[in-house]
Formats: sequence, C-alpha cells, structure tokens
Amino acid sequence: MDINQSTIQGNADALLSLFQQAGIGDTAESPYVRDIGDYVQIVHGDIGTGECIQSLLASHGEETTPWHRFQPVIFVMGLFHLKMACADAIWKIFISPRNARNDDTSLSKQVAEIHPNETSKIASKPGFRHMHEIIQHVGIASCLDCWREEICQHNSLINDLEVWAASRPTLNEIQSITIILAKKYLPDKNASDAFFNPSEQQDQVHNNISMREQYFLLYEELSYALNAGDIGHVETCFILWAFIFKGCGKHKYATHLIRFLYDLHYVYPHGLSHAVQMNILCNPTGKPFHYHAIDWLVEHNNLYTKCIYGGHFSNRTKARILKESALIEFENMFALNHCTYQHSPPKMTKTLAKLALYMLKTNTHKTVPGRKALYLIPEAMQEGKHKLVAAKEIAYEIGLDAESNVELEVDGENGDLDV
Repeated sequence: MDINQSTIQGNADALLSLFQQAGIGDTAESPYVRDIGDYVQIVHGDIGTGECIQSLLASHGEETTPWHRFQPVIFVMGLFHLKMACADAIWKIFISPRNARNDDTSLSKQVAEIHPNETSKIASKPGFRHMHEIIQHVGIASCLDCWREEICQHNSLINDLEVWAASRPTLNEIQSITIILAKKYLPDKNASDAFFNPSEQQDQVHNNISMREQYFLLYEELSYALNAGDIGHVETCFILWAFIFKGCGKHKYATHLIRFLYDLHYVYPHGLSHAVQMNILCNPTGKPFHYHAIDWLVEHNNLYTKCIYGGHFSNRTKARILKESALIEFENMFALNHCTYQHSPPKMTKTLAKLALYMLKTNTHKTVPGRKALYLIPEAMQEGKHKLVAAKEIAYEIGLDAESNVELEVDGENGDLDV
C-alpha cells in the first residue's frame, strides 16, 4: 500500500484497503463483499497509530451505519513499542541527565567499562537494541555483585561466587539469601523515609543503586512475561510502568496504558477482552519462550522491506521498495530459510568479569553510612503516582470527567530514544 499512515486519513485509507483485500465491506454499497456483522477487527500499532484511530472513530461517530463509523475497529497498543518506551524511560532517568553521569557508581560509568568507545552515543541517542543490551548486561553483573557482597558478609572465608558454588549450598540456603537480597538491595515501601535520616546515617549511593536495580528488574520481568506469552503477568506490570512513565515525562504512554487496562477490564465484554488477551502476542516458531508482540512482526517486515531489500544509494526509492515487497512475501511463502542467518548469542564472560571487578573496586553494593552521591536519582515512580492523583483531583475541581487526559508538568526537554 502506497499510503502515508502518519495521518488520520492515511490510517483510514489503510484500514479500508485491508478490508477490501479481505473482501469485507458494506453489503448495501457492494453486493460482492461480506458484512462483518458483530465481529471486530483488532488493530495493533504504536500510540501514534492509536491516536490517529481514536481521532478517526471520534470524527465518524455521527455516521448512520456501523461500517462508516468504523465500529468494528478495536485498537490494541503494541507491546513491542511499550518495551521500547520502558528502555527509553530508564535512559531518561539514569543516563540522560548530565549530572547523573558523574558518580563512579553511575550507570554511565559502568557502561563505559564495557563499551568505552560508545560513551557519547549512549549519553546522546542510543538505539533500543543498544539500551536493551545495556540493561541486560549491567543487570546481570549487578545481581552477581549483590550475591557476592551478601555471601562475603555471611562467611568471611569466601570471597568469590565460584568458591561458594563449589561448596554446594543447599536449596534452603539459596532461598534464605534470596529473601535477604530482595529486602536489602531493593527499595521497599519505607524507602522514602531514609531521606529524612541524619546525613551521617544515609548512603545516597546505595539509594541510587537500589532504585536502579528495581527498575532493571521491572524491565526484566516485563521482558520475561512477554517471551513466555503470559499476558496476565504482563498486565500486572502495566500499572508500575504507568507510574514511571508519568514521573519521567512520558505522559502519553502512561495515559494509554491506563486507558487500555480500563477498556480491557471495564468496557469490553468478557468475550472481547478474552479475544484481545489471546491475540496481543504471537509465537511464529511455536517454541517455548519465543512469543513476540504483533507490532514486532510488523517492524520485522519493515526491516526486510525498507533496509535489507530496499536498495542502496540512488537505487533506494519508493518504487523499488514496493516492487521488492512482493518478492519478500514470495520468499517467506516458500520458507527459503537458507537465505537468513541466526547468530549465536555473544560470549559475555570476560565482559561481565570486567564489570564485576569495577563494581567491586567502587563498592557499588556495599552499604557505607555517610556516603554522598553527586546526583540523587529522582523517584520517578512515586512522582508519577503523585501526578496521577493530582491530575484526578484537578479534573474534579474544574468539572472535567475523571477519565479525561489531564496532564501536569509536561517536560519536553529530554528527547526519546531513536527507535
């Protein structure tokens, strides 16, 4: 389809073109189409597509027939773009502020240990793939360093995780240490009270690190639930990320997350809610833990259409891309797997060992009373909660609907990841 889908009319033309290809339409206008009846058509996309579709439905609300009102269209937010927004939020909180890169235990300094030649790119505009790997690798090294720190405190004769693993600890010992790690190295509901303690009792660096560990684990939890295809688990992550989005300035994603949950559980009938939940993820290979969001498949096709087979230099034109797109579908139809490559995962043993040594030298996870930080990481989750509550109270005061999109303190100073 040679259609500009960045506009409301472009999205309407794209939907009509897809319906026409499927033989769906208004039987009163054409007898050669099928009436969709009471069925719905689920449309996946980013929040830009969602805003265009919402405006389209609102502008056609006065039409006389369900077909002209686009009534069968149900928009579902793409979870791959949500995952990109989560990585962007972590970048905006822990890397984007210039002062956040000064501490030796900052995320920027730790990333510089494993990517010394890409510090400027990470500080300015890293892509999603790069940020995703940073969260994974630094998160793994941080978890291992927390285990090392706690085990060394329990047994002074052990100073290395390999030595402890060779001692063959029991399952009860591992579980007991895991509970201690969750209570000691992650912020709890009383974490904000620590800021009111005397300065000689505070460890500001530990507070920054514990907050970062919490956000990293929330990102890993969302990624794990998406890969496992556990949509119920994915939904439980939405509220916390809505608070984080609201606190770091990504107001649109916070609004769309809350609206999606509200529609799913309070607006849609049970059958439609179940249909949305069962079709928001897909598993093309059929293998366990290989689920993907629908919009990931769209972006995967765009990669082949626009980048790999889109031509180069003067040969990269719209006509060339449209011509090659049909050949790509032909290749996928006959499963020419020998034309693709599946790379093995990178070997990160030496990289993680280098980062673990840096964390050991800087006492990243060791509690040191009175230690000061050059920059205090803002509590985006708590700030997002306050903003959402304040927005709801103001909506009641000025006579707006409680579900209206009232946004406060919109901060457009920092850009988004180039995804």
